[in-house]
Amino acid sequence: MISSLIDCVLLGALAFTGWRTTTMCRELRQLRRGETELSTALKEADASINRAAHAVVMLRSEGIEILAALDERIAAAREIAGDLEDRINVADRRLAVANDVAAPAPAPARAEAAAGGPQDTWLSLIESRLASASAANR
Repeated sequence: MISSLIDCVLLGALAFTGWRTTTMCRELRQLRRGETELSTALKEADASINRAAHAVVMLRSEGIEILAALDERIAAAREIAGDLEDRINVADRRLAVANDVAAPAPAPARAEAAAGGPQDTWLSLIESRLASASAANR
């Protein structure tokens, strides 16, 4: 009788150990599966971070190239703007001279110009120009 009682206790302990072993095997499988998924996720995250870092480096280098190209274009545009400004000034001067030559000189200035020569002609043009500018400023 005592031996059958000990056999029942041992059989119960064996059943409990078997059940516990099966449960632990399931938990280990889940843990390994989770570890594999975690490893895959970490590899994907590492690849994503590397792609992002590469994109940042490429954007920076492209940004530097674009900045240099823009700097060159701005310098060229400033040179062209200076040339255009010079041409506008020359055109304005030619127009002013042409307008002064085309406008009839006042009677006393014509008489002096006829008597004195080309230098007097330019002086009379300058005087008439100054007279018209001072009248416009009033």
